[in-house]
Amino acid sequence: MSWQLIAKSEPIAGQTLDIDRDMVIGRHQQADIVLQAAHISRRHAALIIKENQLWIQDLGSSNGTFVNGQRVTEQQLQDHDEIHFENIRFQVVETLGNSQSDNAPDVEQKAAITIEKVIPSDEGMPTIEQRGMDVVVDRDGMPKNISVPKPAPIPDHIDVQATSEPKPMAIPEPESRIEQVEQEKKNAKVGLMSMIILVIIAVIAAAIFLGQ
Repeated sequence: MSWQLIAKSEPIAGQTLDIDRDMVIGRHQQADIVLQAAHISRRHAALIIKENQLWIQDLGSSNGTFVNGQRVTEQQLQDHDEIHFENIRFQVVETLGNSQSDNAPDVEQKAAITIEKVIPSDEGMPTIEQRGMDVVVDRDGMPKNISVPKPAPIPDHIDVQATSEPKPMAIPEPESRIEQVEQEKKNAKVGLMSMIILVIIAVIAAAIFLGQ
């Protein structure tokens, strides 16, 4: 007797997984069944074979493991049961006999039983802890050992030349209010002197005209 999981949710709907040993479901890359979604814990749940019966056990996940709509800690699975982790759903199928050929070599299938689900952008960004990264955080909560990627090299066919610096332009300083007042006073004095000179010239001209 053997077991299979058939994916029922997009984008992995229709994919089939053979359960022939104990397997861990989680977001971590070392899990047997990898589900890359923010609501999946690094080690979310485990599928365990006990005396030819399939069991599911929650591994202390944040958002829980559900069987037929009920949250469970550990439960035996029956044929056509549905397990889901929020919007990721699988159906349990009981099969007779070994899914592999009797003459097929007994090889490790861990790398082959890997499904990645990219979470839509509107479901939130996972935290550093959720991403499973070994990040050292300082007292301010900032990561310390995150490397900054180097910029891409410039192709050889692109000629990059440094532009010349612009020449500075002389900007005349505005005159202060005091200087403007002084200049106005000078202009007034010049105007007054000009008027006096014109009056004197007019008087002399009139005297000469009357003396004739």
